[in-house]
Amino acid sequence: METMFSILGDVEAMKKLGERIQAQRLHRNLSQDYIARALGVTRPTYRKIEAGDGSVEFRHVARAIGFFERSEALGELLPKPEPVLTLENLLKPERRRAGKARAKT
Repeated sequence: METMFSILGDVEAMKKLGERIQAQRLHRNLSQDYIARALGVTRPTYRKIEAGDGSVEFRHVARAIGFFERSEALGELLPKPEPVLTLENLLKPERRRAGKARAKT
């Protein structure tokens, strides 16, 4: 399987995400201290989130995204994988699920 990478590298992607989080905070006229307390992180940690520092735990970044009511966007970052259509897969018999065990009488 070939590994593909985005044109936008991980450093640039984190920086862009941090900028968007910062823009949301500024749009709502909230301080970094306020959001850090709301997220349960220190101010330096929150500053790293806005700076796009990749060393911040993802759960903290996810909480920041959730604070701005965008948690559903996390689930949409990667599309569901499409089924691989090959002749072999098309000709395979359909898998059947096991039924419930029947009670013996």
